[in-house]
Amino acid sequence: MKKNLSRILVFTLLLSVLATMGLSALAEGTVKIAMLPKFKGENYFDACKVGAQEASDELNKDAKVVEFLYDGPSQDQATNQKQVDILEGWIAQQVNVIIVSPNDPVAIAPTLKKAMEKGIKVLTFDADAQPDARQLFVNQVASDGVAKGLVEGTAAKLMVKGYGPEKPANIGIISSAKTDANQQAWLANIKALLATDDYKWMVLKNEDTDVYYPGPDETATQTQAGILISRMGPGADQIQAAIGLTSMATPALGSQYNAASVKPDPATITLTGLATPNALKSYIKDDANPLDAGVLWNCMDLGYLAVECGYQMATGTLTDSSTTVTAGRLGDREIADKMVILGPALVFDKDNVDNFNY
Repeated sequence: MKKNLSRILVFTLLLSVLATMGLSALAEGTVKIAMLPKFKGENYFDACKVGAQEASDELNKDAKVVEFLYDGPSQDQATNQKQVDILEGWIAQQVNVIIVSPNDPVAIAPTLKKAMEKGIKVLTFDADAQPDARQLFVNQVASDGVAKGLVEGTAAKLMVKGYGPEKPANIGIISSAKTDANQQAWLANIKALLATDDYKWMVLKNEDTDVYYPGPDETATQTQAGILISRMGPGADQIQAAIGLTSMATPALGSQYNAASVKPDPATITLTGLATPNALKSYIKDDANPLDAGVLWNCMDLGYLAVECGYQMATGTLTDSSTTVTAGRLGDREIADKMVILGPALVFDKDNVDNFNY
């Protein structure tokens, strides 16, 4: 009787440990991977989801080893609290992996730490959280690479239109919220490049008035893009180049140019920024619109890489000491300082935009 009681106690303790560590799904042969974008219903994160689902399907080719969950707030409710509400539900479900793009890297940290304390593997993608609140950051591209692509591309387009060291050009920028870690890092690197001898003729005159922060709200983004376009028109205060730092801001520049009652001469200004090729294709191919190039990365590959990393972390293939990850069709990627980078930025214009379908 005592022997049986001891076995029952040991078994009960083991189940408790497994539950606390969030490993119940592993015991059943599946890994529950939950992905949380900043918001749903927008082509950037929709493309990330497609890649994430592809990775899950590949892992499940011979036997179901992954259960993939995807949820996020709507664009008009893209707040930290909405993300936290979803995370709390996943923690209660004892998922094995959480992959999140935080709206606020600081405010979300306590919830991510709570998940890690429960044994859940926590990764960030697209945007990072505090380093101590996640185990791996799946970064699309280094911050200086984004800035370089945007600044080099803008400079090249401006020089074709007659600007340069002898004829400086003023820059306006549409970001997201000031709490967004990605945009702040990219902006810092852009400013650093604009301070160099190669690009000092591109001038961000006043950060307080020439950098816009509409947040993730589509209506606010369109409104502020329209204001920036109006400052580029005849008789305005003459900004010659506008850069969008979000996948909503850049298309908004193109659409607000089309909607403007008084349009600046496209031969005298340029618009560019970050967005998916499909979101910018119609503007890029329109000779009457000065939005003639965009910068991004393969969003589907970003989602694919994130799920591959999450699965390998949950199963122990990828550990804290790993220096590389072999991610399916993407091959090997280096890991340094708990960060893996997808690859260099992609610049697309009229010559190559038709080669992409996302």
